[in-house]
This record gives sequence, structure tokens and C-alpha cells, in this order.
Amino acid sequence: MPNRHANRFGRRPAKGTLLAAVAVLTVGLGALGAAPSARAEDGDGQSVRVTVPEHTMPPGQASLACTGAGGAALGQNPTLHPGDQLSCTGTGFAGGERVAMSLGPSRDLGTVTAGQDGTARRDLSLPADLGAGRKTLTFKGQTSKRSASFAFTVTIVATLPVGGGDGSDGGGGGSLPRTGANLIGFVGAGVGLIVVGVLLTVMGRRRARLRALGVLSTASGEARG
Repeated sequence: MPNRHANRFGRRPAKGTLLAAVAVLTVGLGALGAAPSARAEDGDGQSVRVTVPEHTMPPGQASLACTGAGGAALGQNPTLHPGDQLSCTGTGFAGGERVAMSLGPSRDLGTVTAGQDGTARRDLSLPADLGAGRKTLTFKGQTSKRSASFAFTVTIVATLPVGGGDGSDGGGGGSLPRTGANLIGFVGAGVGLIVVGVLLTVMGRRRARLRALGVLSTASGEARG
């Protein structure tokens, strides 16, 4: 006759009890997502296998888009000038985080706080001393470490004087903005004028020599006659 007062820890758990424990463990693992699968075996070699889907967060990506004054579309790699106004919107950041703005590798433009939807907006003007060439504006989240950039090309505008500076020509003087391409055109026109002047000078000297030779030939003929 079995001893009713036997140590409960010394008994082998019943088959039904073991299956119930496995079911509870499986439900707990499914709720926590702790493991992709769980498997348990009872004393008769039977097994219960439950697959738990993995819950992973895809890597975040941020993007940055800018428009010109009045919301004008700029397109890809637009040509801009120092002092131009931009309205930039970055998306894909963490809600409420600080987003650092920079121009190029080392020019700090301050920070802006992203909204709860992860959108960071800022209106800014390009620095007046910005050099010519390809530039990149970057937004980088200080918490999420996500970053996005906007590339553009800067063209410098030069100013050339027009008319007399003292107003003696009646126009009062002034200036016209010229881009680098226009400056090249002016230089080319100047070189062309110099070449034409040299050719005219050479032709004038040649004519003078021909005239001199003609006069000498006439004088020789008269002397021989």
C-alpha cells in the first residue's frame, strides 16, 4: 500500500500534469516573444512544438527634402547662391529628439526638435560667406543616430561696375551682377578684341612697307630714265 505521506518531491509527475505545464510555458513564451520556438517531451516520447513569430524592428531610415523661397521645388542637386532661403523637412527621426544640422563636414547650423511623428522642420538661409562648389546639408538625430542629407551646388555671383563712378556720364554709375559664366564671356570677348587689334596693326605696318617700297621703285625708275 503506497505511503500517503511520501515526499511530494519524490513522486514522478503525472503525464497530464506535465502536458499542462508545457502548455502554460508555451503560452508564456508566446506572449513574451522570448524564443522563436519551444519544445517539450513527456515520458512516452511524445512532443509538443509551438512556433513563436519573431518580433523585430526594421532599421530606421531618415530623409531630407528642401524647397526654395515660396515653396519652389529645387529638384536634385540644384544650383544655389550664398544667402538663398531654404525650407527643409527631415522625416524618419525619433519622436521628440534633437536633430543636429550641419553644412559640409564641419559647419554647425544648430539643432531643431523633431515632432512626435519624427519630423524635423527648419527654415534657414545659406551663409553669405559660403564658397563655390558642391555642398551637403545634413540632419542627424542625436538619439536615434539616423541621418539624412540634401546635396546642392553653390555658384558665386560677382558684381561688375557699369559706367563712371563719379556720375559724369549722367548715368550715376551702378553695377550689374554677373555669374562665373558671364565673366568667362567677357574675358573671351576681350581676348578677341586684342587679337583683332594685333592683326590690324600688322596689316597696317605691312601696307606702310609696301607703300615705301613702291615709292622707292618709282624713284629708281625716274633716275634710270
